[in-house]
Amino acid sequence: MSNDAPAPAAQAPPPPPPPSVSPIGRIIGTFFSPTPTFQSIAAKPGFLLPLILWTVVSLSVSMVIAQRLDFDKMTRARVEASGATLTEDQIQSQIAASKKIAPAFTYGIGLLSPIFVSIVVTLVFWAAFKAFGWDFTFKQSLGATTHAFLPGVLGALIFIPILMKRETLDPQAMGDMLRSNLGFLVDQHTSPAVHSLLSSLDVFSLWTGILLAIGYSAAARISTKSAGGLVFGIWALYVLGKAGLAALLPH
Repeated sequence: MSNDAPAPAAQAPPPPPPPSVSPIGRIIGTFFSPTPTFQSIAAKPGFLLPLILWTVVSLSVSMVIAQRLDFDKMTRARVEASGATLTEDQIQSQIAASKKIAPAFTYGIGLLSPIFVSIVVTLVFWAAFKAFGWDFTFKQSLGATTHAFLPGVLGALIFIPILMKRETLDPQAMGDMLRSNLGFLVDQHTSPAVHSLLSSLDVFSLWTGILLAIGYSAAARISTKSAGGLVFGIWALYVLGKAGLAALLPH
């Protein structure tokens, strides 16, 4: 019997683990070298530093907004939209109540929205990827999500000086002030659905979507194209749903 059968090919050695990157290095790497940074996050997940930065900046924005809200204009617009007929004393009473409640509410949003958004977005993407058979831990998912939202934190930092130049602020108009999207081209009251769609074409949102695709491809060990297809598919559903809701709500 011949012993000339070819020997089985040697198995390729597993790829070396990505080099460990410090939390601060990950913040910087998210902007300048996202692929190796998210590979490091997938290998050793972490999320505290980006979440802390996001919360600090969010609270800073809330502080600037709370100091510049035009309670008189907001209250009168709300009364007019409701169709109610109030005396000037009643309007002034509502203005005084708003001045007491609104700042605490604004600070509460600034404090809680980063962790709320992080958890909700992470749950959605984690469940979606697992539904397609791509398995990874929730902590890996949360690490990818919180780092991918750092462009939005940068956008908020840029937004703060713009807000500070205004003596008063209308919350409904703030979305068009940064001009990082096309929403300012359409009046949100006359064309709410179109305005919502154009507002979603935002530089920082698209940047975040790309980083989410890179981050989840590293966590799930799949191609960036496959991860991006799912990420932007879910994003498109969100954008369309938001536009539909804008069209249905009274303005």
